[in-house]
Amino acid sequence: MKKEVLIAIITGFALGLLITFGVWTANRALKESAPQKESSTEIKETPIPSPRKQELSLTVLSPEDNSISDQEEIEVSGKAIPEAVIVILYQDGEKILEADKEGNFKTTITLVGGSNEIKISTYDSEGNEVSKTLTVVYSTVKI
Repeated sequence: MKKEVLIAIITGFALGLLITFGVWTANRALKESAPQKESSTEIKETPIPSPRKQELSLTVLSPEDNSISDQEEIEVSGKAIPEAVIVILYQDGEKILEADKEGNFKTTITLVGGSNEIKISTYDSEGNEVSKTLTVVYSTVKI
């Protein structure tokens, strides 16, 4: 091995140790000089009773699961808790809407030919979720 390579390795190792020692010393000094929290008076918080929240629910009124449609556009409607956020995912896109004050929602989506999986999710203000997945087949064939 050449002398220059050996000297470079030793120098790099020494610099690495020096930098590591400097960082370790700085962290230790910062921890020691950080002011300690003193709790002379403790304040107890009494919980304020909040109005009872409705349990998150989702009822899909239309379309029915495993149904066949001869219409390209169908109405998706249902009921959730009041003012919940409703997310509808389907083959051609997504729709985000808000339930009204009674919890009702409705919108129109476009189906693609064949089987369409529609995922309907509802979220409350705390981020809790309830989902339902429906399958609707779109066909223009007359039976």
